Amino acid sequence: IMEHHPDSNKVALVFGASGEQGRAVLDGLLLHAHYGKIYGVSRNITKAEKLLAEHKQQEHIKGRVNLIEADLAKEESIEKVLMETKAESIFLVTTTDMPPHSKSCKLGELAEYESIKKFFDTLVKVYNKDKISRHVLFSTADNVERINSMYEKPPIQPLEDGSVVANYSGKGRGAEYAMDLLADIDDLKLTLITLPFVHSNFLGAAAPLPNETQTEWMINACLGENAIDMFSTSDLAYLVPAILEKPNEYDKQNLRISAEKITMGEAASYFASLFGKDIIYNPLTFDEMAAMPNLPSAGCMAQLGQYIADPRSAHHIALTEKVMFPRKPQLFKDWLLTHSDAEELTNVGLNLDPTPITTVCVFGSTGMEGESVVKGLLKDTRKSYRIRAITSDLNSPKVKELKALDPDRVTIVQANLDDEGSLSKALEGAQGVFLVTDFFNFYHTGKTGFDYRKDVMGEVDEKGEAETDMEELHAKNIIDACEAAKTIKHIVFCTMEDINEMNKELNLGLADSDVGRFDAKARAAAYARKKKLSCTYVLMPMYSEHFFGLLAPEKRIDEETGRESIELAVPMKEDEPLMCMSIDDLGKAVANIFDSYQAVAGHEIGLVTDFVTVTEVAEMITEVFFHEKTSDDKVKGRCVEKRDVTVDEWVEARGTHTKDLGAMFGYFSKTDAVRKRRSIAKTLELCPDAKPFRQWLEANKTNVQFREKLGLR
Repeated sequence: IMEHHPDSNKVALVFGASGEQGRAVLDGLLLHAHYGKIYGVSRNITKAEKLLAEHKQQEHIKGRVNLIEADLAKEESIEKVLMETKAESIFLVTTTDMPPHSKSCKLGELAEYESIKKFFDTLVKVYNKDKISRHVLFSTADNVERINSMYEKPPIQPLEDGSVVANYSGKGRGAEYAMDLLADIDDLKLTLITLPFVHSNFLGAAAPLPNETQTEWMINACLGENAIDMFSTSDLAYLVPAILEKPNEYDKQNLRISAEKITMGEAASYFASLFGKDIIYNPLTFDEMAAMPNLPSAGCMAQLGQYIADPRSAHHIALTEKVMFPRKPQLFKDWLLTHSDAEELTNVGLNLDPTPITTVCVFGSTGMEGESVVKGLLKDTRKSYRIRAITSDLNSPKVKELKALDPDRVTIVQANLDDEGSLSKALEGAQGVFLVTDFFNFYHTGKTGFDYRKDVMGEVDEKGEAETDMEELHAKNIIDACEAAKTIKHIVFCTMEDINEMNKELNLGLADSDVGRFDAKARAAAYARKKKLSCTYVLMPMYSEHFFGLLAPEKRIDEETGRESIELAVPMKEDEPLMCMSIDDLGKAVANIFDSYQAVAGHEIGLVTDFVTVTEVAEMITEVFFHEKTSDDKVKGRCVEKRDVTVDEWVEARGTHTKDLGAMFGYFSKTDAVRKRRSIAKTLELCPDAKPFRQWLEANKTNVQFREKLGLR
């Protein structure tokens, strides 16, 4: 299964491939970008090969990244890499050799600055030879030494060697030099990203340390009491491809990146809540931090703490969200859960409760998604899940079918989604929750006269629709109940995009519309992100099963000629692919999420197994269901024809309840936007046996209902 067809002419080059930032960027270029060749550069290729082999994305990296050994301190080494790879997109990150790897912090800073200067000088030299346009994205930092000197009374006192935050200032000076050097060279684009305090520091210098009896842990740092900017390095996998995609838009800009602002006290409380231990923040003075015996370059780290805690070092959350859109930056609470089993935390006595999720509440259990999840959990062979299938109607036929799947393991639980006590009772004893809400349930039952914004929030919104408001309220009620319950370890929320937000931010050119079944879920997901909950957000595509129902080909008879034909009418243009996946695969994916939920906490996963055009669908249905080989090996049979139809025509033929589906097709037609949030590779990680559309059709060739629609026996 191919996620996309890489452009073989596009080449990317990643310096620092063996480091934390470089590995994240490699992930992003492989999974979220379109490059024919990707090169990873390291000054120690043996170390790089070992680290990449151990890396979590090794299956994606293996065989797709060419490793090159090069030294940024040597001009000939840089020139060789640039000339041989001819890379147009370059990610550059450098490191500061601090004591004991250099004689002093200042010498380490100077060496780093010289290597950066040498890289950009060589870049210009190579450009003058080959005239190849290039875009360099440089992960830099502030020149704190220059900023500090601007004050009559500098807030940060230099160390004995004269350095001021050496591991920042060398990068900052190098960035300033590069900006000046490339200012008038239009073909050489430069974007700077300045990262704040990164979450991985909590696995190093800011890791909680225990007392002798391991009854209390302290995060020792001189970062003050105010909120500071934070960011997860793993999000470079989304950030860097997004920037490299738009070299002109981000040329000669310094993007000050941040996911959130939280205090160190809040970070400590997240640790305490997750691990069930007494973990506090111990705010150190500069002198206390500088005197720490086991911290390399403690003086420099103390200076760094002073600078990060200073409001003048602020970064920009809104800018980060805009660049990363539609992805959401990872928050610290989610990062902590995904790293809860890190060796660095285990070594200091912080071990997460290993109790697995074995009891799952399935909301929306009688719908397509809920039924798939119930079946997927029951079929999981790793553990024997007990399932609480939540419903409002104990007498529905679907409820009886669910119970019959496994009477011993499936318990039917009636719950009122408007009642907090009813929801609390439904969640008793469960560790996992699958949440999906059904817009059409409210539409078809005719529950109107309720406006969430008006009746609950006290606001008047003429655009608000009763069905979407009720759906949003119910989702929020469930989320609140999960937060109140002390046993819930993880939620899998089957949600959707906010199409109007996507339209606005990505300039899709769609008419403004209220897409009820999308937007209500998106608003509820945004609500869940603000809670202290472990949650994975699953975006579903068009279900392949819809081609057996809502989108099934139809027999038509021409009134003039009497000719009978089978036509497939879907309001998509000839070359616009639809994303699709079988609903059956959702249950398998959800079971895998619950099995290793820590790894995907806070993640949004857009499920999809194939992108197919309507023409391709018509051809596949024809080949699978109608073509037969004769005795002389010739193919005979009827043909499914594609019929062009507008969204309005399609909606009119199916009734008013499909209006939001019409808007959905308008969104689906924007393939590049859709693919920003969907990944075949991620889907196959969760569901390795998921089938592309053609194979799915062949596996369902005997579907009686569909064969009847096609006039087959």
